Amino acid sequence: MTSLIARNLFVVGSGFTRAAFPDAPLNRDLLKALVAKGNRSSAKLMELYRAEDIEIALTRLDCDISLEEASGGGGGRARRLRDSVEAELAGYFLEYCASEQLLAESPWLTALLNHGIKPGDVAISLNYDCLLEGALDCLGKWSPRGGYGLPGRHPLVESKDFRKSPVTVLKIHGSASFVIAPIIGDEVSNSIGPILNGTLFPRSGKNRVFGFGGGAGRQYVIAPSYVKVPAVEIAYLMLSALDAARKAKNLVFIGTSIRPEDQFLTILMTRFFSRRGWRQRRIVVVSPSAEVVCERIRRYWGSHAVSDHIKPIAKPVQIAIEELLTAIR
Repeated sequence: MTSLIARNLFVVGSGFTRAAFPDAPLNRDLLKALVAKGNRSSAKLMELYRAEDIEIALTRLDCDISLEEASGGGGGRARRLRDSVEAELAGYFLEYCASEQLLAESPWLTALLNHGIKPGDVAISLNYDCLLEGALDCLGKWSPRGGYGLPGRHPLVESKDFRKSPVTVLKIHGSASFVIAPIIGDEVSNSIGPILNGTLFPRSGKNRVFGFGGGAGRQYVIAPSYVKVPAVEIAYLMLSALDAARKAKNLVFIGTSIRPEDQFLTILMTRFFSRRGWRQRRIVVVSPSAEVVCERIRRYWGSHAVSDHIKPIAKPVQIAIEELLTAIR
């Protein structure tokens, strides 16, 4: 596990991507967006469960898989549908990429990356797209050498072609840039590693193409369901996130509603405040629904003592950038 020390620990959700790409769907609209793009398995999922919320539909599918497996049916057809939906998810989010033009047109994003996210900071991305790390890469603040915090021996992690990444981005739900592939010489084990190209990473990937697994793998994302079973590399990323939460001064949520069913975020907040000196720490939530989210956090703790250490900024990040930068100085 990588030991991470950060002044600020950022957690970015779908609202972060939408600030840069207004057409990007929030979680509640994701299944409809997939269907609108002509993804057949997503359309079948929506039709099968008559649900437009992808998390509800996939949770029901996961329950059906478990019931079929428990009854000896194997659950093969349902599992194939799930695998196909995951592939459609990964492919869909490849289009939300960073670029020099995007940074020029998004002064809030440039301000956040230049003045908010400092070398040594850590960001947890709940998103499948590579917008955050791609934009950091454009500014020379991210590289594939350690930039994802992935454990194990991967060519990009160890390559001397890149300097060590100043900022670490932990993709705890997987990524459109992650590939899971068989380990050479091992018939049962798989490993997760990143791909690299100039579309996703305009600086590090310029004139380079690296496909982890030599074409034998598939993109790795953890589909939004109440049932999330991470691969071992993702579990290591979660441990690294908890380590960063223990050491950070500010825990900053951007564009995420901190859904109650995402229990890891609750554990992360608990780790953040569960140490001596917690009164010098602060949670900042930037989202149009920040007041509701912060009240839920206060109720979880069951103590007014934390209220002064939880700051809501009830605006989209592109509007609230100056207030956010002031809050985390």
